[in-house]
Amino acid sequence: MICLPLLRPLRDPLPAEMSDDETSRWGTVMALVERQTFAIDQTPFAETKQKIQVGDAFYSDQPPVMGLLLSGPYWVIRRCGFTFSNNPALVEYLLTLVAVTLPTAAAAGMLYRMSRIFELSRPWRAGLATAVVLGSGLISYATVLNPYAPAAALVLLSAAILVQVSLVNTPLRSGGYLVFAGLFACLAAAIDPAAIVFTILFIGVIMAMRWRLSLRIGGVLMYAIGMLPPALLHVSLSVPITGDWRLGLTPIPVQALVEPIAHTPPQSPAADKTPDTDDDITTAPPTIWQKMGVFLGHLSGAFLGSHGLLTHFPVLLVGFAGVGIVMHRHWPPTTKTLAIMSTSGMIIIILRYVWLIADWRMAMFAVRWYVVFLPLTLFWAGAWVRRRHHPAVWATAAALLLFSILVSILGATDPMPKDGYERYTPVAALSRLTNADTPATTVLAGG
Repeated sequence: MICLPLLRPLRDPLPAEMSDDETSRWGTVMALVERQTFAIDQTPFAETKQKIQVGDAFYSDQPPVMGLLLSGPYWVIRRCGFTFSNNPALVEYLLTLVAVTLPTAAAAGMLYRMSRIFELSRPWRAGLATAVVLGSGLISYATVLNPYAPAAALVLLSAAILVQVSLVNTPLRSGGYLVFAGLFACLAAAIDPAAIVFTILFIGVIMAMRWRLSLRIGGVLMYAIGMLPPALLHVSLSVPITGDWRLGLTPIPVQALVEPIAHTPPQSPAADKTPDTDDDITTAPPTIWQKMGVFLGHLSGAFLGSHGLLTHFPVLLVGFAGVGIVMHRHWPPTTKTLAIMSTSGMIIIILRYVWLIADWRMAMFAVRWYVVFLPLTLFWAGAWVRRRHHPAVWATAAALLLFSILVSILGATDPMPKDGYERYTPVAALSRLTNADTPATTVLAGG
């Protein structure tokens, strides 16, 4: 209900107003249904920057599975008489609703089920599920077509199945559940490659079950069987396009991450020489300590910078505290392992992007690449909630949650603008929201 009036097609229905990530995906969906090809050349979205050329045709550089999954709903919508040509806003609205908004809503239900491991009452479980969806930034990406929110929902679904298996503790009847856990975890990775971290780490949760070794190994095999269909689907779609199964597995935007350096005409050697210069003196390469200093600076920025986790969603501190509590209490081994794997996945994904991204403008609102682990991280706040705390501590946690919810909903108004964000994104999003001239200017420039 919160997302319905905020979906991007209601505000910016023209391709010139969309991010390249969106137009790349819309082009694939339209081409699949209307032309039975992945090539986006003959679609209104062919001008996207996120494309690759294979021969004389252009294709989206995104993983193809999400486009294929969306082609089914679009086929139904087209049969009803609505297409990208005659009513693009309605088509995009309905597909965004199906692909992103509904999975985000379903994530709340999965969180409610998972929170049984904290032995909370139903009102507290419902409150925790609502707080996670609204305060983790997940709702920010529930209003625009993207792979991050549905991938996060699939990761939660896989984790919820593993929690259910650990609670039931009937290994001989759990094989089917583990197949679906692997299916949903690998499908998340086929949509958003960053989720492959959790696809692999969740195997550790199965190995932590209180079963004999042979049953645990069998459980891992069932989980691996579930992984096969999404993996094979991705390969079967990618290889015919590029001849390489890795299509879209590098989730770094293809837009230039660093502004081009203006060309300066070469100067004559005589002009370069001065009495104080020497031809043998060259600029020394950065030392390992300098590189480490730059990396640590970027790493601190990932938490406290203009796109930082804690500057946008400080309620994550409560989730971190919950993980610490799980590690220091007599919780079941599977719960501890799931908490460890959740934290490990978060760290791996953060380090990966901190190491590779040079310019964070295309991180969009907050950091879109972190959405896949944010709900699972905040989920562990349930362990913190069940403990007694001083009223001042409760008030502080409530303030952090309120701030995070306000920032998340503000981000839902425009999470993926055409040119990304350059400043502290809540301020920039508020500026875009209150500046009535911005949309008109963008449309004129695109036309």
